Amino acid sequence: MLAEKVIPRWIAQQMTGIEWTDFSGNGWTVCTRMAASHGALSACEICYAATFAESRLGLEWGPSVPRHPFATFAERMRRIDRAALRLGLRFAIFCNSLSDWLDAEADPVMRGKLIDVVESCPNVNWLLLTHRPHLAKKLLPSSWRSAPPDNVWAGTTIEHPAHAFRWDQHAEYWGHTGRAWVSAEPLASSLAGIKFDGAAVIIMGGASNTRDPAWAFDSKWIEEGVEQWGEDRLFFKQHGVFRDGVYVGDKKKAGRDFAGRIYDNTPWPRHRDLLSQAA
Repeated sequence: MLAEKVIPRWIAQQMTGIEWTDFSGNGWTVCTRMAASHGALSACEICYAATFAESRLGLEWGPSVPRHPFATFAERMRRIDRAALRLGLRFAIFCNSLSDWLDAEADPVMRGKLIDVVESCPNVNWLLLTHRPHLAKKLLPSSWRSAPPDNVWAGTTIEHPAHAFRWDQHAEYWGHTGRAWVSAEPLASSLAGIKFDGAAVIIMGGASNTRDPAWAFDSKWIEEGVEQWGEDRLFFKQHGVFRDGVYVGDKKKAGRDFAGRIYDNTPWPRHRDLLSQAA
């Protein structure tokens, strides 16, 4: 097949299960949960990264706990970058899916190494997501505010309308790039009336790491998203472990379709079909 000739199997087999990107990579794991605003829910309460770190890696999670670096991160990312250049395919990498890259408790040396890797890998698009957009001014190099790398797409998580203030904080730093985006996943409530002016894409999705019905995703939120943001700015990732208010236990079983459609738009290119064929 053509994909097998174009994409080596070693790189295809590293494709992540996160549909809005091609690969994920982590400079470190361990973080501190952020409390919800009054009357809201916080995605940190049901963090899949915490579950993974605690159950699979045996790591504690929380304040004053040392962050755990991954020794192979830099070389793996650079290897993907070299492949992207050779193949002429700009892959998307979700960086630090197992932590928050703007966690103030992370060792500044680790964050500095992550920034070095991003800057040394210009042939891929970096998707950097945070719950802490207010810390960008404090923790990032001054050059990243005035002239951030043009392959960085920075996002912030907004899982409840009470946390919509994060978009204003995020847009203050990244808005001028045209590459700022929102992750409304896992979403706990309607975002009706919130415009997210200037957001390149809004990724919506239901929770996958809980049995709590308070996190059941309501399909009408997709309709609201199409109406207020437009279908071209919407990526619907999943219903989660609930569908139509019923716990189904498996996000794949619940699916990611709505009214017979899949909302699959991202402003950064993805090559998941080619990767799937080559794997």
